[in-house]
Amino acid sequence: MPNASPYDCTQCGACCRCFPIFATRKDAEREPLVKTETRHVEDQFQKTDRSYQLYPLPFLEACPFLKEDKLCRIYETRPDVCRRFEPGSAQCIEARERLKI
Repeated sequence: MPNASPYDCTQCGACCRCFPIFATRKDAEREPLVKTETRHVEDQFQKTDRSYQLYPLPFLEACPFLKEDKLCRIYETRPDVCRRFEPGSAQCIEARERLKI
């Protein structure tokens, strides 16, 4: 079934450049690069399962897994928060407006 959304995520990456992104320990188990290429923040968020901060990070303009072509290099094993982000949602539209996409 084709995607009914008019929003194409394959060359956008707006969500990866606008909103804070956190991953859980479970996400890091699924994708080990989360442990090595992000910031460990477990002590700051003891009441949640936010264990790793992907974005924002110092000196980065986007999630460290967003490639130059705006595709995710860990797409198959991406964090759950990324899996739940819906093309065409209010947050998607907000991110695109912020970046004028």
